[in-house]
Amino acid sequence: MRPEVFADVERKLRRQAHAAGIDHFVVGVAVFRDRKLLVVRRVADDWHGGMYELPGGGVESGESFADCVARELYEETGLRMRRIVEVAGEFDYATRTKARVRKYNFVVEAEPGEVALAPGEHDEFRWIDARSLAGLPMAPDMREAVRALVTATSGRPG
Repeated sequence: MRPEVFADVERKLRRQAHAAGIDHFVVGVAVFRDRKLLVVRRVADDWHGGMYELPGGGVESGESFADCVARELYEETGLRMRRIVEVAGEFDYATRTKARVRKYNFVVEAEPGEVALAPGEHDEFRWIDARSLAGLPMAPDMREAVRALVTATSGRPG
């Protein structure tokens, strides 16, 4: 997606969220290789410890979604983003400190490279397909988002 197109998409997503009373955002980053999706496992002593999820994290004040996607992908996996391919769904949830957060998932094309996890945040990664999803511990909303991604892999990059 061209940056100017994505900027329009982001404005629309933010307007919709604000209309619903949501001002806090998180991004999930979906990277595919050989038709398999990258998921990472949170360290045991963290919030949702031992659970698998998409790499990602909170959008900082003044940060664009695209910048957050690139930053979080690099910080959590050591991979660099080439481009955002598509918005791949959203869901709302509560955290320990925020009543409502909206998480947007983005399918990205990443530069080739090896995954290098952020110490203290994630302790394992896997490349999964629909068959390997069932055995992984995940929060219910994340499981649904990942299931949608891995069952729609045709046409996905990498």
